[in-house]
Amino acid sequence: MTHHGPLGASSRWLIVLVVTAACLPYLPTIDDYFLQDDFGVVQLLVQRPWTMFPRWFMMPWMEDIWAYTPDEIRPFVAFTYQLTGKVTPGRPELHHIFNIAMHAANAVLVMAVARAALGLSAHAAAFAAVVFAVLPVQAESVAWITGRVDSMPTLFYLATFLAYVRWRRDGGRGLYAWSLALFVVALFSKQNTITMGATLAAYDLLVLDAARRRSMVACIAAWTPFAVLTIAFLLLRQALFGSAVRGGVASREALEAFIAMAGRHFQHVTLGHTAAVKGWETAAAVAIAIAIGAAAWRSARFRRLFICFGVLWWVIGVAPSAVAGYESPRHVYLASIAWAFSLALLLEAGWQAAVHYRPVRRLLIGAAAAIVVLYVTRLVPVVQTWQTLAAIAESGGHRVIQEARDAPPGTLLLVRLPTKSWEWAAPFAIAPPFA
Repeated sequence: MTHHGPLGASSRWLIVLVVTAACLPYLPTIDDYFLQDDFGVVQLLVQRPWTMFPRWFMMPWMEDIWAYTPDEIRPFVAFTYQLTGKVTPGRPELHHIFNIAMHAANAVLVMAVARAALGLSAHAAAFAAVVFAVLPVQAESVAWITGRVDSMPTLFYLATFLAYVRWRRDGGRGLYAWSLALFVVALFSKQNTITMGATLAAYDLLVLDAARRRSMVACIAAWTPFAVLTIAFLLLRQALFGSAVRGGVASREALEAFIAMAGRHFQHVTLGHTAAVKGWETAAAVAIAIAIGAAAWRSARFRRLFICFGVLWWVIGVAPSAVAGYESPRHVYLASIAWAFSLALLLEAGWQAAVHYRPVRRLLIGAAAAIVVLYVTRLVPVVQTWQTLAAIAESGGHRVIQEARDAPPGTLLLVRLPTKSWEWAAPFAIAPPFA
């Protein structure tokens, strides 16, 4: 695997490009109002004292405000809502700024992982990061305040993996210790990060060279602390909620439903929508599949990288959605990185193969630019939809509050607002700090 030294000037400019791509589409959302779960989440957490943080390691972060007790231990996520909510409790700006910054940090980490683990050039790694940043499927995780519950665990998942990869590459106990510490934060951000052990094993067995991997015994020794932390976390969940994981795929029908859902997720990630597939989209998918097959046939290294960071990263990332209990685009925020990695691998393979063919390289640059432009054009309307939903939630909520103030005590108000704006919002949206 290629060793990469300190960042040069060009790499720093590429990071600026990645951050810009991650932030720019979402800047219009900064003053968008709360909607759906946001009201309950923010109201609960801004009311809790700072000293609540240690207790969140042993209890559900949402307590029972939804009239049921969710099996979610998320102290670090809860703490961020205090950071962004206590200053201006009834205003959304700091929440949105935090979400956008989190998304940008994830994009930079995608670039760093592409460099360190996949051995991609700076430009190919930046392409992976930009693709990840502008995928339309990410809108829910960034534009929706509560969407942070998926972008934040992804941040610590990527940071854990990056520290582990650099430890494998450079050695040093400090990097390994950081990897373990970051993994603890990932676990206590969201339970889908229990898949980390599988990701580390896939990297060690498929990508890491034999000299650094050494023996299977050495690999098991490296994985064991992560396994111990995972088991301890699952035992804590068992003790608190009576089950280590939610439900599962216990029947053929459930398995078929999960496969269908995974297929919709894959289409949403790759095409940016879940509508009927157009003819040109099918042709593009076939062309990409043929290109991947050709690159895999030509290069054993590409084959290993694609299996690890394309196929397995997707499978490992999407697997937790089998027990999520519902379908949501944000559930593949982490898994979507597999598609960004795959396209970047393909770009780099084509670039290297066309070393003596400048027209082909120009064609590759054009194709990469076209992919980014396509995703941006499909992302913008999705973000605008979230803005519209927020505007409806704001105007509707204020109208309900005013009518409640004007009505005599005991009056029953019948409110009809779109579910997409108001689901799980009442009664929180008409109480402090929003009223």
